[in-house]
Amino acid sequence: MARRSSWLSMFAVCVGALLLPALAHAQSAIIGTVKDGSGATMPGVTVEAASPVLIEKVKSTISGADGSYRITDLRPGTYSVTFTLPGFNTFKREGLAIASEFTATLNAELTVGALSETITVTGASPVVDVQSTTKSQVLDREALDAIPTGRTIQGMGQLITGVSLNQPDVGGSKAMQQTYMSAHGAGSSQTTVQVDGLMVNGVDVDGAVQNYFNSSMSQEMVYTTSGASADVAGGGVRLNMIPRDGGNVMSGSLFLGYQQKSFQTDNLSDALKAKGLRSTDGIDKLSNAEGALGGPIKKNKIWYFASARTFHLDTLPADTFLGVPGTGTAFKAPTAGTEPGIDKQNINSVQVRLTWQLSDRTKLAVYNDRLAKNRGSAMTAGFDPETAGIVWNSPIYTTGSVKLTSTVTNKLLIEGGFSTNYERYNTLYQDGIEKVPFSPEWYTAINKQDTALGTQWNAGATQQGMYPDRFAASVSATYATGSHSVKVGIQDTWGRYSQFRSSNGDLRANFNNGVPFQAVILNTPVRFRDNLKADLGIYAQDSWTMNRLTVNYGARWEYFASGIPEESSTAGRFSSARKFGPIDMPTWKSIAPRFGVVYDLFGNQKTALKASVGKFMQAGTTGFSNSYNPLALTTATVAWTDANNDGVPQGELGCTYQTAGCELNLAQLPAGFGVANIATFSPDIKRMYNVETSLSIQHELFPRVSVSAGWYRRDYKNLRRRTNRLQSFDDYTPFTLWSPIDGSPITYYNVSAAKVASVSTVDENATDRSMTYNGYEYNFNARLGHGITLFGGGMVERMLANTCDEQSNPNLLLYCDQSKSGLPFRTQFKLAASVPIKYGVTVSMAFQSLPGYLFGTAAQYALTGVSGPSGITTNNPPNGASSVWLLSRTTRYTACPGNSAAQGCVVGALVNPNMTVASLSVPLVAPMTEYGDRINQLDLSVVKAIRIGRTSIQPKVDFFNVLNVAPAFSVRGLNYGTAAYKQPSAVLNGRVFQLGAVIRF
Repeated sequence: MARRSSWLSMFAVCVGALLLPALAHAQSAIIGTVKDGSGATMPGVTVEAASPVLIEKVKSTISGADGSYRITDLRPGTYSVTFTLPGFNTFKREGLAIASEFTATLNAELTVGALSETITVTGASPVVDVQSTTKSQVLDREALDAIPTGRTIQGMGQLITGVSLNQPDVGGSKAMQQTYMSAHGAGSSQTTVQVDGLMVNGVDVDGAVQNYFNSSMSQEMVYTTSGASADVAGGGVRLNMIPRDGGNVMSGSLFLGYQQKSFQTDNLSDALKAKGLRSTDGIDKLSNAEGALGGPIKKNKIWYFASARTFHLDTLPADTFLGVPGTGTAFKAPTAGTEPGIDKQNINSVQVRLTWQLSDRTKLAVYNDRLAKNRGSAMTAGFDPETAGIVWNSPIYTTGSVKLTSTVTNKLLIEGGFSTNYERYNTLYQDGIEKVPFSPEWYTAINKQDTALGTQWNAGATQQGMYPDRFAASVSATYATGSHSVKVGIQDTWGRYSQFRSSNGDLRANFNNGVPFQAVILNTPVRFRDNLKADLGIYAQDSWTMNRLTVNYGARWEYFASGIPEESSTAGRFSSARKFGPIDMPTWKSIAPRFGVVYDLFGNQKTALKASVGKFMQAGTTGFSNSYNPLALTTATVAWTDANNDGVPQGELGCTYQTAGCELNLAQLPAGFGVANIATFSPDIKRMYNVETSLSIQHELFPRVSVSAGWYRRDYKNLRRRTNRLQSFDDYTPFTLWSPIDGSPITYYNVSAAKVASVSTVDENATDRSMTYNGYEYNFNARLGHGITLFGGGMVERMLANTCDEQSNPNLLLYCDQSKSGLPFRTQFKLAASVPIKYGVTVSMAFQSLPGYLFGTAAQYALTGVSGPSGITTNNPPNGASSVWLLSRTTRYTACPGNSAAQGCVVGALVNPNMTVASLSVPLVAPMTEYGDRINQLDLSVVKAIRIGRTSIQPKVDFFNVLNVAPAFSVRGLNYGTAAYKQPSAVLNGRVFQLGAVIRF
């Protein structure tokens, strides 16, 4: 606490008693050089940029000794720039459009003349940034309203070349579920989300889980995918939402959208039916109303902007049906009827922003966004909606910020802010399923899953409560001349994450085609907390323009500390009462340098060559400490023999397997299970990081039209290996089995019976591990005449890893070198356009051609210890993330394909007669090589503008998935030979239209 107080005191001194959040350089700028008619540079010229988007109306500076000038802290909008000097004509440039996070170069030439004479010019705004190496795409308000999307930050993000989502969205079908963005080899936990440059990331899943933002609050959204400078910590996608400020004239907008089941076309193809699918994903009903209103409280002094949304979405998950009464048993889920399961969801939110011009040079902005979210039945294909679906109760999602900006002089800018993210949500059983612990009903009302059929019934998997809080604070100073800009600052973010887990029976029962075979034991009930004590960054960034060359160089010093407070949990079925004292995690101190160069190839600001290299420390919140929290949820799989044939596992700690009342082989539990975390870390473990390298070229092909191409590489360092200190290769005995796919021999290993329960793992840095990403990207942006806009591009990319340094389990060496697994380069192409045609009608479209989704998506994250959307931070190859053969002690060969019979395969023989564990999942193909069908998604929108005075009414019809394609992007299971094997569980929503309107006044 002493250290925290000292930093807060420093902030207070710097900003004058205002705790001023980690903010990136969110503003735009205008720079250039002023010369006279002879070409000589002109110092002392007053340069003013005026725009109605500025609450202060005008920003000004004076050109330096070399004639250069720079005006910073500009909001997106259209500017008039005026150059004046006594004895010379006034030069004025009208209609200069400035986008967010863009540096526009505007040079001027003054001629001798009377001051009253003004030379006014107009022209196309610059489209090439010859100052920055960042790779960004801006979506302005027109694009946000016109282009058909689900109106979420992720749904809009999927328009951006290079950005990938963990699941596709069709017309808002995923608007009420967490989807995650990644780009250029950086996972979703590396994503930074900002409002006006202030970080509002959450804590959950190492920062990947975000708020459900109302898009009507934003004037522009800027998606940056590479090349961040030293004032940004994370190296993944950075989304900066530029909020609307209001203005001197009251104005507002209203968006309406409505879908219902009858608007949707069935895309259940014969091919999907042949794979066992009965229904695809769909929307039963969607209604979305977003209102916004802004204006002056006091003109040129205090502006307000407010928005609100009420959003209702009832989805129809693929292959979920209400069960036929009386058909469910202890061994199988109820027979699926014909009435589909419906997941009813809703969000109600309100946002308010105030902008106050405290003085001519200082302004204050305050923002708060609060919403309530509820979900009726979270489920996927094969779930029984009435028992296995999970209820989400989310009473609070809140983000907020305070930001102070002061232009102390024409050259010095001070910024500071404080931001928060609060979340409260519970995932609970359906009504009536939670039972009193240790009551007779509690033992039987347990989650049941059939791994062969891909079904779940009887109860949800686990009840959870998740309460993450995050805070961020920073202060920075920028000193800018015409050719030079230096920025220094301090950023800190901290938070806490409190959770609970409970489960009926403290276990889950697993069946294989209706036959009981194993149980998943839980250490519930648990209540635990992880603290992000500090993620501190002190940075300096310099940008220096020398003729055509701009050099950007800087570095961050980072301090990361997390820990576990004193905590306790009551006793459970397989755990005694537990209490642990505070646990400190390693404290990491790191230097992260950044460097970039931009060369204006022809000196006309139309062609820029760019190169950058930067070190990015692995972003995170509480994921590392949670991996070692002794009270975090822990599971273990044990064999189950259902002796009394009731479909319920019986047995308590200390019982002898297969004696009366003991159906669970609890001797297979790791020693110490439920008492302490069996994982620990090496004392000298280091923070992971990656090095991003890029080379690109950007060119203005025509006025308002730019094209770019680039190569992007990311190398991960300090990767981790998890080693079981109580086992070694000597404890494993090889055996040969023959693949049921092609009969090829596979060598796999059984651990000795004496070492089955010997589990005590340590995580350490593995210097021989590697993971490298390479991507090649091209982009185009066009703002043509008559309001036509067009942007898009393509990407070719691949990630390869090598984890062949495994030390304790030889099974993890299979497919450990991905360079030998035939992983393909994956390609994407995206195009978005808006074209006004006759009679006030505008047609907009978005097209995405995406590679098929990986079956077993967690593979790419588990492979290297890099946190991904599911929060996985394990450290070994994910052998279960491809087609596997799930072996039990009774699994026998039913066929011997190829020439395996000649090699020793015998139909009817046990596959693994010496198995010592409950089950083994043997990979039959290399992980990360099995994908769904390619997704070619075309969305269209038709809008008719009707103007009545100051009011514009735009009725619209959106058509989503116009081609009605039906690619599966998830499957029920990858266990070869089972009914669920590669049976689709999630399919792109079919063609649907949405009725709506955009009203502006």
